[in-house]
Amino acid sequence: MAKKVNAQAQRDAETVVMAVSDDVRADVGASIGLSSMDAARAHIDAGRLRQAEEIARTALAGDARHYEAASLLGVIAFRVGRYDEAISWMVRAAHGDPQVAGYHANLCEMFRIVGRNEEALKAGARAVMLDPAHASAHNNIGVVYIGGGDFIRGEAACRRAVSLAPDFADAHNNLGNALRGQGKIDEAEGTFRRAIALNPDYFEALSNCGAMLRDAKRMDVAEPMLRKALKLRSTHVDAHVQLALNCQMQGDARQDKADTKASDEALSLLTRAVALDPTRAEAFLVIARILAARGKTQGAITACRRALNAKPDHPAVLNLLARLLRDTDDISAAIDYCRQALVQSPDAPDILNNLGIALLESGDLDGAADALSQAISAAPQTITTYINLASARKFKASDSEIVVMEKALVDLPLSDRNAIGLRYALGKVCDDTGAHERAFTLFSEGAAMKRQQVTYNEGGIMRLFERIQHVFTPEFVAEKAGLGDADARHVFIVGMPRSGSTLIEQILASHASVQALGEVKHLHNAILSLDEGFAPTMRYPELAHMIDAPQLAAIARHYHGAVPTLSAGKLVTTDKMLTNYYYVGLIYLLFPNARVIYSRRNAIDTCLSCYSKLFREDMAYTYDLGELARYHRKCTGLMEHWKKILPEGFILDVDYENVVGDIEAEAQRIVAHCGLPWDPACLDFHKNARTIKTASAAQVRRPLYASSVERWRRYGAAVDPLAVMLGLGDTARV
Repeated sequence: MAKKVNAQAQRDAETVVMAVSDDVRADVGASIGLSSMDAARAHIDAGRLRQAEEIARTALAGDARHYEAASLLGVIAFRVGRYDEAISWMVRAAHGDPQVAGYHANLCEMFRIVGRNEEALKAGARAVMLDPAHASAHNNIGVVYIGGGDFIRGEAACRRAVSLAPDFADAHNNLGNALRGQGKIDEAEGTFRRAIALNPDYFEALSNCGAMLRDAKRMDVAEPMLRKALKLRSTHVDAHVQLALNCQMQGDARQDKADTKASDEALSLLTRAVALDPTRAEAFLVIARILAARGKTQGAITACRRALNAKPDHPAVLNLLARLLRDTDDISAAIDYCRQALVQSPDAPDILNNLGIALLESGDLDGAADALSQAISAAPQTITTYINLASARKFKASDSEIVVMEKALVDLPLSDRNAIGLRYALGKVCDDTGAHERAFTLFSEGAAMKRQQVTYNEGGIMRLFERIQHVFTPEFVAEKAGLGDADARHVFIVGMPRSGSTLIEQILASHASVQALGEVKHLHNAILSLDEGFAPTMRYPELAHMIDAPQLAAIARHYHGAVPTLSAGKLVTTDKMLTNYYYVGLIYLLFPNARVIYSRRNAIDTCLSCYSKLFREDMAYTYDLGELARYHRKCTGLMEHWKKILPEGFILDVDYENVVGDIEAEAQRIVAHCGLPWDPACLDFHKNARTIKTASAAQVRRPLYASSVERWRRYGAAVDPLAVMLGLGDTARV
């Protein structure tokens, strides 16, 4: 049965080169004009196609039944890409002298090139019926099968060809492609190497073998083959792309991510490739991947769009563009591009996984779970998808996915990139199914592994909290007050992660007059822009001593320049970058009529919720309970300091437990603090379809529930050390 051909196999089929059979003379025998045909063949071999064509046309003009001349005209037309004409000449030869196997073997390849595979196979079958030992015919049949994804039949045909002609390099190359298509990498490598031994300058075999070894993560072995292929054909676009891919993968595999030498070479090769052929989608795709890895999102998006100009339905480009648009919060467009990609590749697990994440961020939890489940069906061993699915729905103990995750926990080496995420995902599954003690163990394992990967200067962070309080005294604030922008209406939501801040912003985002920005670094970047003018001699918070009205105005301009223009009807923006608690005093000086909301939650629940999450961005202090507790205490102390030195009413404390207990009263309190009239839509926060990319994305898509209040009690004595480090004593007294 023919296998479904994938994009890579199709590319390989397009790159195999079958020489159109030139052994017709042996079949024809000593026919009229043989010496002139020899001369024509010599011209063809030397690339002098015009002279060869003149000889063949002269012979045909003298004898309309000179079918060998007709076949040579077909070969010449084929060599210059005039495929319809080539087929017409070769059909004339085959019809005129139907017993010549070589004519039918040539037709097999010609029909394949133009996509007429059924006719190609019929022509090939006719050739081998006439001459069962015709190696080129068997070889051409094999190429047709390989191009259609039927690698088993392709292998059989190519094996027959090499058995008949052991030194037939093309057949060895094509056999290698058939074996590669079946995943028989070692055997394919030996076959490719045999083709190269027969012809050391065999471009296609070098390119095919190099690409296969690269995909098998043997980039260093692939490199000399791909470099030689490029040297042989320095203007061949695919040769540039294949070597660039190898360089990119070599760079990705390096431990030192600051070493960009390999990816720099990849970009140089790809720049040359698109200069040679500006319509080459694959080259732009790799450029986009490299730029995305370097954090150059907009450049990567541009490269994707260039690729789509060349090939609008390229599924890999559509999928990458969707991921990049997710990163820029254009979730609606990301979902659209995922769906377009699925039209071309409906069972592609990476596209389904990407769609699932986008739907999760858009609030479509059911759609996300469905897409991720489809991805699992398409690729049951792809652990990343199970990890994402754990965030999209609640699990039951009977769910079949748990068996796969448990097996992976045993089988996956600790060095695997999914080993940490799997522990967090399984911990969440255990929480869903009531196995809380094991959940805590899994969270602890994942956290310990993650802590080894992150750098955290706890001493420096603890001193930063102290330095801020030392600089921002009541006297300092009084001295600088009144210099800021009194007209700006911003709401800053600050607090520890997992303290209910996303719920607060979702409530406000449901108000008709509020434009929610989410977690943006606009304020930090604005301060940093001023910071850099004094570095390294002075930085925040000491830099605040140098700030006067012009500096405050510069920071405000930078901030407002980053904030999107308010949509129609919007009066207030919410900025939920939680670490803005470092800057609350400066926020007051910048925007005296702004408002700050301090999101709070039970200290043990807050820390435990942080500890049980693998954050998208490294929050290095959350992977060790001691460091987490000390950070929480410092953060709490800083917020108490701000409340003491800033005017009453500037900061509103909002406790998660109170919101859960009386959502309407707390929502009205929050809205009033922002200086807005009440909007009943705030109570339907879970229906708001705005993009949410925080760890609480799934929770705020559901009506309010109280199961997260005093969550810590599920884990019993396991959280006693955390309670003690938070200064609360053991949990028995909490």
